[in-house]
Amino acid sequence: MPLVKLEKINQNSSWALWKIDETLEQLVQYVQLHPDDLTELHSIHHPRKQLEWLSGRAALRALLDAENQYEFRLRKDEKGKPHLNDHIYHISLANSYPYGVAIIHRNHPVGIDIEKPSSKLIRVKHKFLNSSEASEVKEDLHKLCIYWACKESLYKLYGRKQLSLKQNISVNPIYQPYSSIINAAISLEGQYYPFQLCALFRDDFYIVFSKVS
Repeated sequence: MPLVKLEKINQNSSWALWKIDETLEQLVQYVQLHPDDLTELHSIHHPRKQLEWLSGRAALRALLDAENQYEFRLRKDEKGKPHLNDHIYHISLANSYPYGVAIIHRNHPVGIDIEKPSSKLIRVKHKFLNSSEASEVKEDLHKLCIYWACKESLYKLYGRKQLSLKQNISVNPIYQPYSSIINAAISLEGQYYPFQLCALFRDDFYIVFSKVS
């Protein structure tokens, strides 16, 4: 079972990293999908995309098993944010082949993302960096990747209405060596919500998740 990491963030929250090393059938058997989730899986036609989709759920399965929660069913709200049907935990999932990640929290919404530095981030940086962030990051692929993952994590955490990664989510400057704790914020309708994020680097991938007490 390629559970790479399962770690408690605090007494209310944990996260897990899964590396795909199974066949589709083996992953389906491990995750034990609800029939509705199987229907969603079968709507994905590319085999690699199916494995990616399952990898985040495999990480979630490992987290819930560790909490003695052996059955789960996912549902998505009108914004596409996943929830556990029994509301025991807030959750967030992400994947980037060959990895899937998940995070759970007993009391508060959470967000997680996994990304690999890529030149495509340079081409789209104007869409997600504000002017001060762009001046600080320039064309540093690693910083671009961290900023993108930070903003994606907070986008998933908030989940209630459309946010602009560029206008509504800001990330404080990151200096070398790259910090493992990053400060960021959501600004919306005159309100300011600060957050701390954890950033990890593993096998050419950055993993970023919200650190909520």
